[in-house]
Amino acid sequence: MSYSDRLEQTSRAPSAATIQACSLTAHGRPIGLNHERPMSRTSAVTLRQLRAFNAVAEEGSIARAAQRLHLTASALSMLIGTLEGELGVRLFERTTRRMVLTDEGNKLLPTIEQMLGQLDGAITDLHEFSQSRSSRLRIAASPLLAATLLPHLMASFRERFPAIRLTLRDLPVSEVAQAVRAGEADLGVCTADVDALDLHTTVLHQDRLMLACLENHPLASRFELPWRELAGEPLALMQPGSGLRKLSERGLAQIGEPVDPAYEVANVTTAVGLVEAGLAVAVLPRYALTRTRAVGVRAIPLIDPVVERAIVALNAPERPLTSAGEAFLAHFQQAAGLE
Repeated sequence: MSYSDRLEQTSRAPSAATIQACSLTAHGRPIGLNHERPMSRTSAVTLRQLRAFNAVAEEGSIARAAQRLHLTASALSMLIGTLEGELGVRLFERTTRRMVLTDEGNKLLPTIEQMLGQLDGAITDLHEFSQSRSSRLRIAASPLLAATLLPHLMASFRERFPAIRLTLRDLPVSEVAQAVRAGEADLGVCTADVDALDLHTTVLHQDRLMLACLENHPLASRFELPWRELAGEPLALMQPGSGLRKLSERGLAQIGEPVDPAYEVANVTTAVGLVEAGLAVAVLPRYALTRTRAVGVRAIPLIDPVVERAIVALNAPERPLTSAGEAFLAHFQQAAGLE
């Protein structure tokens, strides 16, 4: 048979048997269609219709089911009628007192109960996941910040927001931004010299460089100290190439001659230890000195110039901060005096 022959056959008028089969209706819609009815019309079935069917099957009454679904009886009857019309079968036998499932209704009910149960379970799980995500905050920070500044901020934040669970990972400075990119941390807290142009940056705190020296050092009585007066002092500086070293060199350039540090260290705690032992004076960030509780060590602000560095929060632009993250940023900025 050619394509044109098949097209002609399919376009012919319906047979008398087909017309007779389509004449049986329920609530104005055809039921009991024979094999000439399209195989499936489930795409037109709605979730509201299925919930209505399930409620009426369980309650055995339009009135009780309507009350349970917060619908009028007429609206619920229409949902059942349109569902029967879409499926082409009668699902209930209607009596003056009860709605009784037909054989087709009994066949359909277990599948609908299972489907609605799975759907409701999935929605509940989704809500619980969303709530848990909004009530937790994963923070990654460099070891110095994780050991000095963040614990106190986290403690005061927990007093204000006890329902929010905070976690803290102390990572090498170079790994903080990567933890945020990989979704392993919601926030990264580090200094602004970290290479993270692809991440969203929020300034949390402006920290300045200080001179750390023993309380009995000749410079300890000074309220402020110009960088140039560090000439000739045994300096403990961070290793070349580090962010702190680069900032220190900006101020030390005021001395006007090359600086030969007595010690070059990788960790702030090492520099503080050298100061405590009377072996050196050190150029260090203020937050590190206020939190290390160094014994007998005084911190003096360095001026001419005042050298500062920003402590920032990093987050991935494609993963907007939750309400917990926004609250923590606001708390940090408020505690640091930026708001």
